[in-house]
Amino acid sequence: MTTYCPGEKIIPFASTLGGKAEEDILQLVADHRQLGALCDLLECCADGLPALPPVAIIERICGALTKLCEEGEPNLPPYLEILQLYDTEDPLAAVLVEQVHARRFADATHAQDLVDALRGDLDMADRLSSNTLGYMLRCFFDGSRQAMDCEELAILTLARHRLSTSTRSMLIDSLRVRARGRRFSLV
Repeated sequence: MTTYCPGEKIIPFASTLGGKAEEDILQLVADHRQLGALCDLLECCADGLPALPPVAIIERICGALTKLCEEGEPNLPPYLEILQLYDTEDPLAAVLVEQVHARRFADATHAQDLVDALRGDLDMADRLSSNTLGYMLRCFFDGSRQAMDCEELAILTLARHRLSTSTRSMLIDSLRVRARGRRFSLV
């Protein structure tokens, strides 16, 4: 079905996404689960300060953070088929895409800062106060959780009725699980 207003372009109202875009969304949600687990681990580290976790855990954290920094250009979504959700002429889409890119860039910056702090050549972790390190950790895991929410909400908003019921439910469940794990309550 299409909606047409005289003098306007024809806008598809309820077309479906291709299978590859839905596969990319499934992969994105799986990647968000892994990133969420890393955020949980970093939150435990922040809660345990001033003590640092064992070296093996720090190396595991730094490896995961380094992978986030090296995933390529932060201005390009890693799931290229999801790009078909974005209509570059739609102001809402432009703002949402800009927000997703800005949050990814901030995540990559925070990740690199944490790697430098935890694995620095000059033992920066020993020179940083526990308050500073705690702040850095919280900047990363709070920002990453917000970025994941922003990206999933952008997909839900931009895809509207083009997602399959199962993909839409999976995105909503992903948002719900992260919201349930937060320490604050809206009630």
